[in-house]
Amino acid sequence: MTFLDVNFETLETTLQSFDRIADKISKDIYLKINNSFYRLTDFEFYTYSKALPDPHTYRNKLQLKSGKLYLHSSGLDITFGDGTNYGGILLRAVVKLFEGSEDADGFMKEQFDGPQRVATEFFSNLNSLFSPERNDISIFDINDCKQNFSLCPAEKLIQTKRVGLTPKPTDIEDYYRNLPLRYITILPKFPNFKQVVKGIESMLKELEDKGKMERDQTKRILGYKRNFQ
Repeated sequence: MTFLDVNFETLETTLQSFDRIADKISKDIYLKINNSFYRLTDFEFYTYSKALPDPHTYRNKLQLKSGKLYLHSSGLDITFGDGTNYGGILLRAVVKLFEGSEDADGFMKEQFDGPQRVATEFFSNLNSLFSPERNDISIFDINDCKQNFSLCPAEKLIQTKRVGLTPKPTDIEDYYRNLPLRYITILPKFPNFKQVVKGIESMLKELEDKGKMERDQTKRILGYKRNFQ
């Protein structure tokens, strides 16, 4: 059993599983590719099951498995299928950790925003085809690591709808297209590192309108006071 396990029984249990996985990723999970480490900060869930037949899911055979890296035309997924149901987490943004960064950076080196940029960055860390060294690609839970290491606490985990999806004939009234299956880990600001999230103002306005965000927290995230009309 891993943190990627999903209860596909009903729509409610599926969405609850996504919330649990997203919370875990935002707090405790990082990805290691050879000597480079990454925090996953923006990701979207895609699944096709009896309870949630999302037509925007590719349904590739790799998505029937769990814990695989699935490279496709839109970017890179971490899969969470169970042999019957399809599942993939599209990585939209990551932050590179360490490599000379210090307290003033929150030990964060660089942000890579956009699924294609994430995929390119990950593959750039692979060893040369002529190298005798094997590639080491692993996902880690900091709670299972022996070293004294932790991720800086997130300011907020935002849940919103996915982006870049085109209408589907089988998606009546864009129901699946508008499901809030995108999660963004909002990081605290550091003197030498500032996270960039496109469209953050409109996201925060929507959360305020729904009563899910206080004005003081909005100001803290933005770094300035914004009076939404």
